[in-house]
Amino acid sequence: MNGIIVLSNSNCLAERAVFGMKISLKHLLLAIAWLSITLTLASSLYAGYRADQQTLEKTTLETNFAYAQKLAKMTEDYLLRTETILAYSATDLSTYMNYADFKQLNYEAERLLHQTESLSSVIITDKGGIIQGASSEIRTLVGQPISDDVGIDTLTTGKPAISKPFYAQTGNLVVFISTPIQDASGHVIGLIGGSIYLKEENVLNDLLGQHFYEDGSYVYVVDEDGMLMYHLDGKRVGEYVKQNPVISELRKGHSGSMRLLNSKNQDMLAGYASIPLTRWGVVSQRPTEIALASSKVMVKEMILKSLPFILLSALIILYFASKIAKPLEKLASYATDQLERDGHATLKSGAWYHEAIQLELALTDSFSRFQDKVDHFIQESSTDALTGLLNRRALNEQARILVEQKVSFSLVILDIDRFKRVNDTYGHNMGDEVLKYLAEKLTKQTNDNGLCYRFGGEEFVILFPLIDYKQASELINEIRVDVSNEDSPIGEPITFSAGVASMPEHAEHFLRLLELADECLYQAKETGRNKVVNVNDRAITSR
Repeated sequence: MNGIIVLSNSNCLAERAVFGMKISLKHLLLAIAWLSITLTLASSLYAGYRADQQTLEKTTLETNFAYAQKLAKMTEDYLLRTETILAYSATDLSTYMNYADFKQLNYEAERLLHQTESLSSVIITDKGGIIQGASSEIRTLVGQPISDDVGIDTLTTGKPAISKPFYAQTGNLVVFISTPIQDASGHVIGLIGGSIYLKEENVLNDLLGQHFYEDGSYVYVVDEDGMLMYHLDGKRVGEYVKQNPVISELRKGHSGSMRLLNSKNQDMLAGYASIPLTRWGVVSQRPTEIALASSKVMVKEMILKSLPFILLSALIILYFASKIAKPLEKLASYATDQLERDGHATLKSGAWYHEAIQLELALTDSFSRFQDKVDHFIQESSTDALTGLLNRRALNEQARILVEQKVSFSLVILDIDRFKRVNDTYGHNMGDEVLKYLAEKLTKQTNDNGLCYRFGGEEFVILFPLIDYKQASELINEIRVDVSNEDSPIGEPITFSAGVASMPEHAEHFLRLLELADECLYQAKETGRNKVVNVNDRAITSR
């Protein structure tokens, strides 16, 4: 009997405990609303974060690839120029070789060394490979035979050659560029060649050393066997690196870009380009963590600046949840009473629905403000802070749209001439003023026809939709003349050089269009600066 009573009391206590543990409608509404906000915010932040990361990764890979191609072209052009200089000198040496004029041969070797300023040493040999003349620092080698790694192909085939890296008699790790010396009958009677000392200051340092960044980005060069010929860390020159997918692709003669773990197990975004002349490869890479760091900063800023609006939304939810947190039975009875009064809802019933509408409006307003902030941050990420012009990211996006819509356009790349002198003479602050001055001039004079972008450093890019290269060349040349005749912030005129190319007339892909315009810019720089060069006409010079 007592056992039954105890069991009954236990059931009652358990039933009350269950009732006490039930979640109230107010807490349920708050939990659902807060979960909705949290999930929406989290998904928005994550989607924005991933989209920004993907864009940054793609842009960095494309930029590094274009940059590697540019440096590879510069390096190949230098090697071709060096071969041309050696060939020109070789035509004058046959007479001295016939008369064994050693003094003149030594003089020619020394003259050539100082003329190029990019070779570390110069030698002249007879057809048997015996050194007949040399530049001053290696003149003790005169009379000795060249090693098997040097110039044998040139003496055998009668053709110019660029050797693989090897250790010379002097103990230096070198690359040897050689050209045959021929007599009037075309027979090989010797060679003239120059060495580049890879472990000392050399032309690769001049071409590539200025291109690394303080954020961990850098450039390196490998030969076809995977030997480092140039590296930011000079101690690694001569090291073989083969466990690297980029180097594996370069050894196949391929060019492109990829994300990879380098030989130091660092996550990198790399662009790479092959140099067909020598089968060398140029790699431009940037740490992935640094390249994508701005995404994390963007998310943090979005969260911090959105907190007030999120808190406001939470207060509104709490207020309206309190208003509707009545027992379900009472709410059903109240709804029935309202329906029985001539089929019209009373003011109190209308207030209940009004509160629900206010909650929706509050949430809509809150997330509308949040989206505005997102749009604002995206706008900031596409704008150059110094000049106010759109940046490279915005350029790539606009070009993508034009290409997708099959709109023809011309592209101008321009670069301020001798801008380093402005910074060195007047300081970087005045250099910034010059950049802003030119940006304002470009914007003002291309407002109706073009879109201006800051490409980086002292380089600017202008897109001219529906304008061919001839008209674009004339427009930019007018601006060039105007700028060159007007005092800039440094109290004197500045000049710039520009390259012009059109799409689809000159290129089918945007990267190729950039490359062509950059080549035109390079020609403008090489042929005197202060001019406009386009792909077809090549130059519109100053008048």
